[in-house]
Amino acid sequence: MQPRLAPGFASTSTSTSTSAWAAFGIQTIGRIGHVLDAAPAEDPQRALWLALKIRESRGDQVRVAVAWRPGEDLDGAVREVEDVLKAVSALKRGPGVYRLDDVAVECAVANSPEVSRHLAKLIVPVVTQPDLLKTLEALIAADGNRARAACELIIHRSTIDYRLRRIEYLTGHSPTQVRGLQTLCSALAAYAMLRVPEYAGARGSAGAEA
Repeated sequence: MQPRLAPGFASTSTSTSTSAWAAFGIQTIGRIGHVLDAAPAEDPQRALWLALKIRESRGDQVRVAVAWRPGEDLDGAVREVEDVLKAVSALKRGPGVYRLDDVAVECAVANSPEVSRHLAKLIVPVVTQPDLLKTLEALIAADGNRARAACELIIHRSTIDYRLRRIEYLTGHSPTQVRGLQTLCSALAAYAMLRVPEYAGARGSAGAEA
């Protein structure tokens, strides 16, 4: 596969003897679709540097996914950046540069239809109640810190404690425990990603069952 170069790197050699490549997925927040590109990169650090340069050149509202592979597996890198972009888009992550490490659990869940459906069903009672959903999302964003989440939501500590107990009652998993919060975070990811058309279609419309 001989890819076209990422914007801004037209002077880089595209010889087929290049031993390694970086693949990029570039997505402007608020717009549908994304652009795929590639450029020679001798190692993952170079790939990340190129991704950061692309991000700088494209402005503040851009997500860039990057993956590095030896030249013969560029197709694998392209598939990886597409999966990463779908994940960060479904999870409404902000602008930035993303690698598989940033969404590894979410991508693993999305690529396991049975697990995805199970987790998505688990979280339905929460996502259908806006106050509970906002509370769980705030707690996740605060890395489990209830005081910080309550401050972000502008609610009293007793209110967030009540909502978190309600979430535990509805799901069977306590958001105040590390394992429980991890499970609920994965469930939210599964629910969101099963509603991305590319994921749902590839998995037999699993999202419709959630």
